[in-house]
Amino acid sequence: MTEDFRQKLTLFATRAVELAPRCANEESTKLFLILPFLSVLGYNCQDPHEVCPEHSADFSDKYKNKVDFAILKKDQPVIAIECKCCGSALKDERGQLRAYFNAAPTVKMGVLTDGIVYEFYADSDEPNMMDQSAFLIVDLRQISKGKLEDSVLDGLIGLQKNSFDPENIGAEAKRKLVFQSIVQQLTALSEAPSEPFTRMLLQSAGLSHVRAKALTEYQDIIRSAFREFINLRILKRLDLPTKETEKPSGEPIVVDNSPSMSKIEERIITTDSEIAIFNYTKQRLAFLVKDEKLFREIERINYKDYQGKFVVFYRRERKGRLFDFIEGDTPKFRFSFGDAGEITTDDLTDGKIDAALLAAFLKRVEENTRTDSN
Repeated sequence: MTEDFRQKLTLFATRAVELAPRCANEESTKLFLILPFLSVLGYNCQDPHEVCPEHSADFSDKYKNKVDFAILKKDQPVIAIECKCCGSALKDERGQLRAYFNAAPTVKMGVLTDGIVYEFYADSDEPNMMDQSAFLIVDLRQISKGKLEDSVLDGLIGLQKNSFDPENIGAEAKRKLVFQSIVQQLTALSEAPSEPFTRMLLQSAGLSHVRAKALTEYQDIIRSAFREFINLRILKRLDLPTKETEKPSGEPIVVDNSPSMSKIEERIITTDSEIAIFNYTKQRLAFLVKDEKLFREIERINYKDYQGKFVVFYRRERKGRLFDFIEGDTPKFRFSFGDAGEITTDDLTDGKIDAALLAAFLKRVEENTRTDSN
């Protein structure tokens, strides 16, 4: 379910970013960006008993407060949403949301958004007093690029209609704010380890008595260790292999069971770069495709390693071939897309293979679908 929601959110974010330039006023922002986002979270925007526009919460007849949307539970507002035109600065509008938050005792969460950036607030310190800092910030531009942190994904999952608990959101917000503070402190320590922090780590490593003159050297070691740790985490998050990573699981493709072929296959070693290309192919297609059915088909991509080339295919090795990859030094990456020709690059992030990769995948899915129906 988590991965399904991740893909659904990424697909929505891509569409929202594409639509953003067309949202030149607040009404279009609400209609084309904000209401669809609420739908992604599971709320019924067609039911005014659930998503109510221009909801009021008044201190008195003199001081009246309205919010653009209120999400209701048992006819009482529990989430207040203040909307601004796409591209507007949000920081100047927090006071308006805070005033509504204070005026409505049942409201447990406030959302400030321009349709692309969403700031989520709670009352984690005092009831009905909106926190100064957002406990969760979601930027659809980053998500559309495939940059979706697990903490953000988990936060949004907890805000879905079927998961949202108004009574516990304050405590959850407090945990997230503490988490953010710790992350900031660790980031600062990774860049400039303090003396107490350095001595604490050294003591854990069995070095209890280190002279002050030697601390600088150890601080450099700690900075390097942090970088190595972060690099390993990035590889794990991207599902790219480290030296210890095993090949993807799956049934092997048997080409020939003869003794001579077995000896050849024994000499074939699938490299880390080839595994990285396989994983990159699936990750890149998950970003490029625009249809949920196609997302599911990505899991049917597999590979076969030969001497001198690495074949990535969809379902069937021959009929579903996407490309042949040939590993080299200069250029570093060489792809053969059959009739579409050969593409070489030293940097996968340049997007040079995107068009050919997507076209090959769409073609193979269509061909295999046609074959299955016959």
